Amino acid sequence: MRKLNLLTLTLLLLITTPSIAQTYIIQAKPWDSKEWGYINLDGEYLIHPQFRKCYEFSESGYAPIYEKKKGYYFINIKGEKLPTEITNFKLKQMFGFGTQGFKEGMVPVLVKEKWGFLNKTGKLVIQPKYDKVSRFEEGYSIAKTGEQFFILDKIGNETLVQVPNIVDIRVFSEGMAPFKTKDGYYGFIGTDGTVKIEAQFLSVGYFNIGVAWAKTKYETIGYLDISGEWIMQPQFFTVNDFDPETKLAKIKQGDKWVYLTLNGDIIEFKESDVISEFYQGLAKGKKFNKFGFYNSNMEWVIEPRFDSVRNFKNGYAAVKQGDKWGIIDKKGNWIIEPTYAALKDVEKII
Repeated sequence: MRKLNLLTLTLLLLITTPSIAQTYIIQAKPWDSKEWGYINLDGEYLIHPQFRKCYEFSESGYAPIYEKKKGYYFINIKGEKLPTEITNFKLKQMFGFGTQGFKEGMVPVLVKEKWGFLNKTGKLVIQPKYDKVSRFEEGYSIAKTGEQFFILDKIGNETLVQVPNIVDIRVFSEGMAPFKTKDGYYGFIGTDGTVKIEAQFLSVGYFNIGVAWAKTKYETIGYLDISGEWIMQPQFFTVNDFDPETKLAKIKQGDKWVYLTLNGDIIEFKESDVISEFYQGLAKGKKFNKFGFYNSNMEWVIEPRFDSVRNFKNGYAAVKQGDKWGIIDKKGNWIIEPTYAALKDVEKII
């Protein structure tokens, strides 16, 4: 009887416990306007166009806004300003990606030429005392003061990186962060700050599915596992990281782009004029001057019929038909008809 009651209680909890709500939001610019707003997947404005400089929402539910007189601040999906413990701060600029907002519930802020971190409640949880910081990835940030590097957790605990002659450390991926030494060589450290793969390469990529590319002193590139052993001997000259979903890497063979499998096989897709990296299982291709998407089997999933496209994110992609932008799903169905002057990626808020 007791077991039955426990089972009944468990089922009731499963039935009555609300599922985690998800909100999708997109930066949108209407016609005849220089200002951006934010819409949902129904094409309805959650925040009406009013910003000249605004950026993507993070999963934390906040987007950075910049106004000349007010500086940087954050808004939620109702357009309400996040109260922050400090004001008059600056945010990091990421080349090719714009202004950096929250990542993993943390955002780096520059105050009086020193970097610290705000959390999503607006509290300054890591004081601004660092010369340089990275965004948080996998729960850790890389910070630098003078010549010393530290690994930070989200409450500001520091792990000193005691590796001689380090000049740079990138973000973590699968528990490994590339580092660079004064003599120009790269290796990898772990989250404990110790060297996992010695600095011996001219350049390296990031670990995905346990594999990262590395360039030898002979200028050839191969792929390593997390122990530093070659799973694919150096033989290439231009490569990219492996995609976690399709397990394919875009590489250059001779004068053409192809895909590399983990087994070392080469896959070509001759039906597209451009070969792209995969995002969420699909890559953008081009044929007869129109764009579409193909899958890892090298099949057109969405036939080329658009004038421009963005990569898929959170199951959706912004595409341009004629001079107007809309949103499609992975089957190519219109979720938002092309009616906007410009659209960015579909962001998910949890």
